[in-house]
Amino acid sequence: MKTIFQSSYAVYFKWSLLLYAVTAYFSVGFHHPDEHFQILEFSTYKLQNTPPADLPWEFLAQIRPALQPFIAYYFTSFFHFIGLYNPFIIASVFRLIMAFLAWFIICKLLLLFVADLATERGKKLFILLSFFLWFLPYINVRFSSENTATISFLWVIYLVLKPYTSNLKKIVSFFSIGFLIGLTFFFRFQMAFAIIGLGVWLLFIKKISLQNWLSLILSSSIIMFICVAIDRWFYGTWILTPYNYFSVNIIQNVAASFGVDPWWKYFELFIVMAVPPLSLVLFWFLGKGVLFKPQHIFTFILIPFLIGHFAIGHKEMRFLFPMWFMFIYLTSVGIDKAIEKYQASKFLNLKVINFSFKFFIILNSAMLIYRTFAPAQETLPYYKYGYNNLKPNSTVLCINEYLFGLAGLHTNFYKPKTITEILFNNETELSTYFKNLKQDSAIVFTNTANLGNELKKYKNKRIYTLYPEWILKFNINNWEDRANISSIYIIYKN
Repeated sequence: MKTIFQSSYAVYFKWSLLLYAVTAYFSVGFHHPDEHFQILEFSTYKLQNTPPADLPWEFLAQIRPALQPFIAYYFTSFFHFIGLYNPFIIASVFRLIMAFLAWFIICKLLLLFVADLATERGKKLFILLSFFLWFLPYINVRFSSENTATISFLWVIYLVLKPYTSNLKKIVSFFSIGFLIGLTFFFRFQMAFAIIGLGVWLLFIKKISLQNWLSLILSSSIIMFICVAIDRWFYGTWILTPYNYFSVNIIQNVAASFGVDPWWKYFELFIVMAVPPLSLVLFWFLGKGVLFKPQHIFTFILIPFLIGHFAIGHKEMRFLFPMWFMFIYLTSVGIDKAIEKYQASKFLNLKVINFSFKFFIILNSAMLIYRTFAPAQETLPYYKYGYNNLKPNSTVLCINEYLFGLAGLHTNFYKPKTITEILFNNETELSTYFKNLKQDSAIVFTNTANLGNELKKYKNKRIYTLYPEWILKFNINNWEDRANISSIYIIYKN
């Protein structure tokens, strides 16, 4: 920590730490349901609060590693032991831990790599992009398999490249490297592509000694056996989840059932999701950086990782998240070379360059502000309202989907045990049920902004929705239905 805060770039490190903490606080929820169901719900299952029927299909297929649910289980057990049961606070603590770990290793890597850039402006842009590119704080605070694998793998890279004062320290460090490689693999099996790239670089470019190889292989074997034992703890039987994952998703081709895309789909996803024209500029400089650094460790890691993911039919942008630092470094190298050329040239249009730079700053800042303060998942505020405001033993009548639910599954991690939910296919079914109730009122959750005609005939009051009431008064061109706004109502018998 001392080297971080005493470096010449300390002001960027301090502001980025604040940004990561703020993002961790406000970015409630999850980027993808897997982040919740295959980690937090798995851990809640071991805490005996989630029945197997509420777990995703991957549980019965036994294809997900239990390492991260194991960590979540023991952290949550500790929080319960000290009297902290609020799931929203617990999830926030997980995000804050991830935010700090990501921030810390980023700082260490920046201090290690910044000297590779030739210009001072290039160095500052490298640091600014590493912390403040609009989507990075958002993905780096996630308690997801992508992010945990990223952080552990970045530590691998740091330990491989940092200078050592003795051969003994290097051997000990490679023992730690093997340990982290094993963790990386069991956090996310797809990191095998990156690990293969690293191994090729260590063999042919770094040419590490036999002692270091033995140290690395021994420690990685030990941690992998421990991870297999953790899978035994979770599933109740000895299994090899990496083999099960490969067999189900690749040999049996189950992954393809979620959609198959051509190999170039990732280029399209990045260009669209990273917001053009910013994404186009970054992509251009990435190509330049790879050409300038063909034997760099990051080039050896990035290319096989991309090739492996190109070959897999099902594609999602989150699958590439673990490569974000390699992407930033190589992009910064391309930018740095362009700055060198720009400084030496007398023919470049400085006004156009300066205008473009200011435009990208404004665009990135706007996206960064939104992504910092907006919830990662819009269902979380509804969970939180239900958790904090519904009385014990309340029953919620739900239309089409559960209040404490997502993708057809219950989110038991957030749901109070005393709350009961009843699901109806439509308002007519709910209305018939309500007529026969002895109660004079009922709580209704609907995934639409407004009640339909069947329930409007009852006196009703909306008690919660994510949007302010005054906005919902202006349903111009029926935008509320297209926005997929959910609401919680109380309906009363006339």
